[in-house]
Amino acid sequence: MKTQDKERIKQFIKDNDLDYNIVDESISRYHIVAYDGTKFHFENNNNNWVLVKYDPKKDDIFNVGSQAFEYLQFKTLTQILEQLLYHDNSISKTYWNLINDSMEIGVSNYSDGWYNDLIKDNHWILEDMNTYKIVTYTNSDYKPELKSPLNTIHEISPINELTYTKCEKLYFEIHPVNLLEGSETYLVKLLCNNDEIFKEYINYMTFKKKGLKMFLEVMFNDMTRFK
Repeated sequence: MKTQDKERIKQFIKDNDLDYNIVDESISRYHIVAYDGTKFHFENNNNNWVLVKYDPKKDDIFNVGSQAFEYLQFKTLTQILEQLLYHDNSISKTYWNLINDSMEIGVSNYSDGWYNDLIKDNHWILEDMNTYKIVTYTNSDYKPELKSPLNTIHEISPINELTYTKCEKLYFEIHPVNLLEGSETYLVKLLCNNDEIFKEYINYMTFKKKGLKMFLEVMFNDMTRFK
């Protein structure tokens, strides 16, 4: 592929915030990988484009009759980009999940400035953790009622009722885990008790910058009932 075509694909993915990983290494042919694992290769012959679509889930001896490869013909790269946009929009995605433990999580590909578009007012504070910076949010206007992940007594016996703690404030921390562009990962630690020494958190792992922003939007919308 021509360098300008690769750059156009890369810019299109970035401009539309699509969930594709670009693989451009000397040991493998240039291709991109979608969120669902589908791989796309590009062929150009006499200004005619062929988009080679490979679905590894169909490349299985148990999927008899399934075609792992699909060859789509297009006249322009613009038409291919439209196909990539359609495929990305058709995938069901998860941008965050609940995790049990955050003790062993480190930081990769760190760079300052990852927090610039998060800090909007004086509720948001930037804190230095020596080797990286985190963002904290504190707002006593919210009094959320939360259940600690350590509170499992109701699971032992039906006699024990599930209880929630009414927190004195909404407090959470955002830790960068991986800041590789396009593959960002963040840890969100939501405080769920009022003990100043033995703090308990609900931990969420969020994926991509847009996933973090979506998570925060959903959380703040949910927290409005506690104001």
